[in-house]
Amino acid sequence: MRLLTTEAIIYFSLLVVALLLYIAVLVSIPVRRRRTLAAAGACLMPLSAPSSKKWVAIAVVAGLVLLAVPLRNYGLVVSAVLLAAAVLGAEIAAREAAGSGRAGIYENMLILGTSAIRWSDIASLPTLSYEDDPDTTQVDKTTLRVLLEDGSEQLVLFSDEEERRRAVEKILERAPELRP
Repeated sequence: MRLLTTEAIIYFSLLVVALLLYIAVLVSIPVRRRRTLAAAGACLMPLSAPSSKKWVAIAVVAGLVLLAVPLRNYGLVVSAVLLAAAVLGAEIAAREAAGSGRAGIYENMLILGTSAIRWSDIASLPTLSYEDDPDTTQVDKTTLRVLLEDGSEQLVLFSDEEERRRAVEKILERAPELRP
């Protein structure tokens, strides 16, 4: 009887853990969606973001990577990296799915597909401070830059200038401290 090597045991353990994490992340999608929408409050203004189903493609590709890794002998390190990438892909898909089709301005936050931003997390709306300046040229009036407290930035895309104008009014109603 041949005993399993330490490397084979580690490889099998990584594969099982990755598969369990993949399943757990995908099963958590409805819970994430409910939790996000419950924290958001009532929708004040839906945004016309197309309902994206790209999260399904991401989840499928991540699953295929998980299934393909055992078919080849990549070595332990490369297999571990591929398995981690597949689990990360599932996490990205779950984040996308949680806000998919729910973009809008809510009582407590702004939901933009993959991002749900609480009003208290927004540091400023820098676009508002320079867009009407006569010296500023080529300002896209269908986008809005949102600077977050942690220093990161989100770009909100609107279908047209009118939707953006109405959205900015609603945002400033909910968070008047963001006025330039």
